[in-house]
Formats: sequence, structure tokens, C-alpha cells
Amino acid sequence: MSSLLLSHKERCEGPWVKLQSEPSLFTALMYDLGVKGAKATEVFVLDQQDNFDDLGEIYGLVFLFKMIGDVTGDAKGLHKGTDYEPLEEYPKNVYFANQVVENACATLAVLNIVLNCPHLEIDQELKEFKEFTWDLPPATRGFSITNHPTLRQIHNSMARHPEDSLIVEEPNKNGGSEDEGGGEVYHYIAYVPIDGEVWQLDGLYPHPVSLGKYSNEKLWYDAVRGVIHERIDGFHAEQVDYVLLAITKDQIGIHQDRVKDCMYIKKLAENRLDELSSTWREINTEDVDFPFIDEDEEKVKKRGNYVIDLSTLTAYHDDIEMIEQLRAKMIDEIKFLMEAIDRENKLKLVERERRTFDYGPFIREFISILHERGDLKGLIAAADDMLEDE
Repeated sequence: MSSLLLSHKERCEGPWVKLQSEPSLFTALMYDLGVKGAKATEVFVLDQQDNFDDLGEIYGLVFLFKMIGDVTGDAKGLHKGTDYEPLEEYPKNVYFANQVVENACATLAVLNIVLNCPHLEIDQELKEFKEFTWDLPPATRGFSITNHPTLRQIHNSMARHPEDSLIVEEPNKNGGSEDEGGGEVYHYIAYVPIDGEVWQLDGLYPHPVSLGKYSNEKLWYDAVRGVIHERIDGFHAEQVDYVLLAITKDQIGIHQDRVKDCMYIKKLAENRLDELSSTWREINTEDVDFPFIDEDEEKVKKRGNYVIDLSTLTAYHDDIEMIEQLRAKMIDEIKFLMEAIDRENKLKLVERERRTFDYGPFIREFISILHERGDLKGLIAAADDMLEDE
């Protein structure tokens, strides 16, 4: 078996590559895919105790685990102990895509969650892709994802330098591919709530699997806790490495929700001021330009986080001056939050540049200079001494 070392450009435009399981990478992957206001957070489960309740709103869960065998075949332990009934009718409200090539499972798991979550805001290109593939069967959706140049380029751009991230394995004699770890590969399974039911979305399984119903949308994961803990117990028994990630609301998403809460209160205040005075706008000229549509208003009402500000408006229902002050307060908070959102977006761009930048040439040149100056051996010896002291 030989390997091909690819440049960053060739990697982005070439075959799908393996990705690490770091939460920050999944967060960056979602951001680049066009998912707004979401992040990945690692969930720690110890002695049947998890921290789901501490994570706020959870859009979905992703299991990453190591398994043995060909990912396109019957991998060891993937559905061990399960007895899933075949679906009589494919659920029309579930977006599910099969995994049809190796290494694409990270992006596939993310898409299987975010394209089923109406609460998440996605870019226009991703919306159009969802609409285009909605009526396709799962396998065809999988091919649509893996053959989409933009999705592949975003996925591959997440792989880290140096060279071990740039290695693409050539086919072996059996026509398959091998991993450096003796055929060991990683796989992702997504869990997502959809219309009162929790679904397991495994790209290697022919169809979605219903795991139970829930009544409280914010605590949907209670319906899948038993399945999660049972799978973790199996991983521990077989000494299988795994990571459990929760897709939750990031700081930008929290700020955006609050902006919309403020926009709703501002709208109510302005409506009341219109009823009380025909001249109030002549004095209160300050305003903010932020889109707020009927769909946003419905989401604000559903979240219900505006009740404190609404009680203030209700308390001063006939007091023009106090309502004007409340409106001004909402405008100031919206401006502050929009500036915070802008800062967060800029930080994401900086982090992405740091993550994908190739530091290899600099490091190699720096080490060469140290060697030429005769400093390298001394630094290595000093580092060895520090390790021995520890």
C-alpha cells in the first residue's frame, strides 16, 4: 500500500478525507456548511450520569465510535443487540441520507441533523440543496451529498495539517481501502427529534429508526437516554473508543434569539405608542434596521423568553414616556448584541484560518535554522531533561 501526499488545494478538490472528532471542528464544519447559531459540545457520561440538562437547547446528538471492518459492509458491533422492524412506509417528515463513500460520515451526520431542525437557520445554498434532494431516496441523497463539490470542499478543508491529514489511501488488492490502524475506521450515528419522535439516523442503515416519542420538546433526549447509555455500556465492555457530541445553540444563536425577543417587544411598544400618540415618532427618531418577519415572531412566542419585558410593557400600558424608554432600551440592547454577533463571526473566521493554515513549511524551516546554528541538539536535550524531572 502506498500513499499520496496532497496539497491543500488538491485535498479540497479530491476524495473525501478523514476528520478528527473534536467539537471545535464540528462547530467549524457546521459554520462553513451554512448553519447559523449552532455548536458541538462534548457530552460526558459517567456511571449512567450525563450532563444533557446543563447544555441548554439540544438540536441533536452525534455518536462517533471506532469499529472494525469495512464501513460499507456489516461492521462489527454496529447494530449488535438491535431488532429494528423494517419500515412499512418511509417517514415523509424525516430527512435521511445514506453513507455511500468512506470518510464522508462526519458531514453526513451533521446534515442529517441540521436538515431536520426547523429551529436552525441555514444559508440559501443549503436550503436549496435540501429542497432539491427532499423527494429523493436515502441512497440517492447520499450520492447527491458526496458528489456535491462545495460540500466535499468544505469537508476536506476541515482536515488538519501537517501531512498525516493529507494522506489518501490507494486501493488495496481487494479493491477496498485500509486504514493505517489495521482496518479500523470511525463511524457516526445521529439522533434527532422530529415532530414528537426521536429518530436514529445511521448512514449505514437502510432507513431511519424510531426510538420513541417525547412530549416535552426541550427534553426530547429523555426518550433516548436509555439507548445512549446502553450503547456506551457496550463500548466500555468491548473497550471501543467513542465520543458523544451534542449539537447545541452557540453564543451567536443565543444573541440572535435575544435580538428577536427585543424586536418583538419593540414592535409591541411601537404599536401601543401609535394608539396613544400620533406624534411620538417625531421625537423618537432612533431605530435599528433588523429583519423581523412573521416566522421570527412565532418562534419568539414559542420560546417565551420575553415575558419579563412584556410585563414591563403591560405595567405601563398607558404611560407614553415609560413605553418610549422601554423601546429605547430594546434598541440599545439590539445594537449591543449585533456588535457582539459581528465580533463572534470575526473570531470564527480567525479560528478557521488558524485551523486550516499550513504551518508545516514554517516549522520545517525553523527546525532547519536551529540545526544549522547548532542549537537543535541542546534544545532536545533540555526538553528530555524536563520530561525526566516530571
